[in-house]
Amino acid sequence: MSKTKQLIIFLNYTSLGILLPVLNLILLKKGADLKTLPLLIAGYSAAVLCFELPSGICADLYGRKTVFLISGICQLLSVGLLFFSQNLVLLFCCLVLNGISRAFSSGSLDALIVDQALAKRGEECLPDVTSRLAIMEQTGLALGCILGGFLSCLGDSYNSNILLRIILTAVTMGLCIFGIKEEQIFGSGIQRPSLISHLKEGFVTVFSKRDFPFILAGMLFTGFFITPIETYWQPVYLKLSDSSQGTWMLGILSFVGFFLAAAGNSICRRLLLKYPGRQWRIYSISRILGGSALLILALFHSAWIFVILYGGIYLLLGTGSVAENTLINQYTPGALRASVLSVGSFLLQTGSMLGSVYSSLTVGRIDVTGLWLTSGGVLIGYTFLITLLLMAQKKKINLYDIESFENS
Repeated sequence: MSKTKQLIIFLNYTSLGILLPVLNLILLKKGADLKTLPLLIAGYSAAVLCFELPSGICADLYGRKTVFLISGICQLLSVGLLFFSQNLVLLFCCLVLNGISRAFSSGSLDALIVDQALAKRGEECLPDVTSRLAIMEQTGLALGCILGGFLSCLGDSYNSNILLRIILTAVTMGLCIFGIKEEQIFGSGIQRPSLISHLKEGFVTVFSKRDFPFILAGMLFTGFFITPIETYWQPVYLKLSDSSQGTWMLGILSFVGFFLAAAGNSICRRLLLKYPGRQWRIYSISRILGGSALLILALFHSAWIFVILYGGIYLLLGTGSVAENTLINQYTPGALRASVLSVGSFLLQTGSMLGSVYSSLTVGRIDVTGLWLTSGGVLIGYTFLITLLLMAQKKKINLYDIESFENS
């Protein structure tokens, strides 16, 4: 993967991190209140879910670079509206455009980079490429969160955060336009397939291997697992820690989480290169350990234990995600890659929404401790069951196929 491509991915996620720590504060400053804020977030989530699958199909049929640039245009419109918004209608349009941008960006450029790497270096490069993509994403988010936290101190209007987001988005689009070349997908006698045939081929691809649906379904459970952590870790930590530390420590912990996720990406890359064909073992172990860490986090009430386990959870999530993405990319033909990646992102978002609904309905009865015990137990249970099922199959596989549990 060229340095230009890595820089584009890095800057794209850095710009996302610029607003991430203060977005809700900006919305409240621009006209939202505690009652309307959840409705704005729901509008964002609905836009992501509605456009996730269509955007992936468009990327496969009409070009990944084109779809990524559409995402950038929607993002510029969204952030521009955010800069000038002073009422709920404009804020809602801003969040919807942000959701559309998020849907069109997910998987589009990743699919192009993976396809070009496979064409140049072969299937053995998958662990290296998928891990580098994940590392660029997580380190970009980490740096963006730190910058966003410092910029928010320059004034209570947060205009510095918004302007830097606009600049970084524009720079990313410029680099994509002039720094990435994409060959025409269909042309020179190759006819573009119809939407129905494309969907049919994707369905056959996913269900042609017994374990592929389990990989994608695992993203649903991962989304359900992550949401209660991201929703409640801040108030729980502030309750456990010395109040004299102040809220500045939350920014440090956010950075630590993303940084350790990137470290997990790097660890998984080294493991996959050293032990090729062990994707499923790494995936299942990291997911089970991650769920176990959340169970311990829920039961032990200490600020230092919280910091260690919180970081450990993101380290394990980063480790498992590279193994997961490697499996998805190796099973997916190039012509379907963006569509299948969008299916995975759609399931992740669906799991997140289910986790939000479940948390909202039950937190008053079982408290955050009960939520974390439930989400950790669900992830452990699902991963353990599919691992047992795959062990029972004991089928022979190729080098970068699902790991043979019979011979390992």
